Amino acid sequence: MAGVNRRHAILGVSDHCIATYPGDFAQALIALDASVEILGSSGALTIPFAQLHREPGETPHLESRLAPGALITAFIVPGGPWTRRSLFLKIRDRESFDFALTSAAVALHLDEGAVREARVALGGVATVPWRSLDAEAVLIGKPLDRNQAYEAARAAFASAMARDGNRFKVELGKRTLARALLSAAAMEL
Repeated sequence: MAGVNRRHAILGVSDHCIATYPGDFAQALIALDASVEILGSSGALTIPFAQLHREPGETPHLESRLAPGALITAFIVPGGPWTRRSLFLKIRDRESFDFALTSAAVALHLDEGAVREARVALGGVATVPWRSLDAEAVLIGKPLDRNQAYEAARAAFASAMARDGNRFKVELGKRTLARALLSAAAMEL
């Protein structure tokens, strides 16, 4: 906890764990509002993918909501107006394979210049694939310009708990999210 923590999480941390969720695929699934089908001893269950992973809290050894012996059998990615204007942006130390320092997966439904629906997922900065409902709330009903993108980014990182080695991730995460939002908004459909 007090050692080298440059790559560690700043969102969803606890006194027991600051490890960063290392994957990229999960953020895209959250931004696209995917669900996951699970087959276990009590039968089949479908839950939003955003609810699959558990924040560490007091029990960092329990990483997901999968019961022992349960199996993921499918991912369901629904179509919607937000899926046409979606993207994933990953910032890393090296251009070749590397885990994200920060990443953002966003999906937007714009109508007459205003955001009607928004999905924002962050990676490289949290203990779990992180959906930022705070950032989404800032965007809804407003035109997406530079100021609005940075306002959403500030909301997304308002609860960040950085350490000396990873404090830079707060600003880098904000810039990553704002860039992803503006890039998605500028997409030609």
